[in-house]
Amino acid sequence: MADKDKDMDPLALTEELFAFLQGKVPEGYKIKRRHVPRLTEDQAWTVIWYCANLGRLDVFDDSIERCDVCGTLYNRNSSGDCLDYGRAPYSFCDNCMDTEQWYKKARRNPDKNLRPEPR
Repeated sequence: MADKDKDMDPLALTEELFAFLQGKVPEGYKIKRRHVPRLTEDQAWTVIWYCANLGRLDVFDDSIERCDVCGTLYNRNSSGDCLDYGRAPYSFCDNCMDTEQWYKKARRNPDKNLRPEPR
C-alpha cells in the first residue's frame, strides 16, 4: 500500500481494489497486462469478503458490504442494511432499501418486533 493510501477512506480503498480485481489498474501503477487480474464482480467481491471477514489479513475494513440487489459497495456503519438471518446475510445499500426485495426479506425476521408493518 502506498503512503498516500493510508489516509484513504476504507470504502474508497475497497472500491479501488474491487475495480482492480476486475482489471482496472489504478492511476500511477504500471502492471503488465498479462498480470492484471480479470475477475467477475462476484469473484472480486468474494476475495475482498474472505480477506475482511475471515481475519486472514488485517488489511480490509470488514464494515464494507456489497448490495445483493445492485452490487454497489457501501459502509454498513453509515448506510445500508444487512438482514442477517435465514440461510445467509442479505445486504442492501441505501438506494435498495424499502424495495420489494428488502421488504420481503425483512418480513421474515424471526423477531416479530423488528418486522416492518404490512404494506
